[in-house]
Amino acid sequence: MGTFNYTSQLMQASGKTVTSSHDAASYMDLVHRYNDAIGLMKINRLHEAEILLRDVLNRQSHAGFDELAIALTQNELGRVLRHLGALDEALELLTKALEVRDRADEAAGSCIALTDGNLTRNEIAKVYEAMGDCTKALEIREPGKRICSNEACEAFDYLDGELLACSRCKCVFYCGKTCQRHDWKTRHKLLCQEIKMEKMLLWEWDQQV
Repeated sequence: MGTFNYTSQLMQASGKTVTSSHDAASYMDLVHRYNDAIGLMKINRLHEAEILLRDVLNRQSHAGFDELAIALTQNELGRVLRHLGALDEALELLTKALEVRDRADEAAGSCIALTDGNLTRNEIAKVYEAMGDCTKALEIREPGKRICSNEACEAFDYLDGELLACSRCKCVFYCGKTCQRHDWKTRHKLLCQEIKMEKMLLWEWDQQV
């Protein structure tokens, strides 16, 4: 989930014309560093990925890349920070990215579920899950803009009404049982608020006995 050809998207989104060999070299160095960061994320070397993504984001801002190119990087850095537990900064970056990506999706007239904006929206919801705020996670996953929450999902499109909600917390959605089971084992089991509440009640009961 969330993988894309960053090189082509950045070139389309940057709004920057490469006018010299120096500009071209700097541009491609930025792209290569981003792709290196994505590779590090895939093997869970998140701190190294964070360093590269921060560098890319800083260089984009100073090199005059447009807001859509910057939003692409903000989204991935926000995703890394979520995994590292830096939730406040992740939320700030992802919120900025969402505003830009939603606007771009609307301008493009996209009508599929797996839009850039909805990918970022789902990342924000996962931050709220990690913060323990199921209500806000559900609010950001508004009807019509929900996607499968399994990070390994390979589905491209589906109808909102086809998604399965977590039977316990009702704030996480999946395109099928396979994705639901995978996310439960790898992520959601530790975050599901209903599970946390059950454990808390059991602990309180044990203290009283």
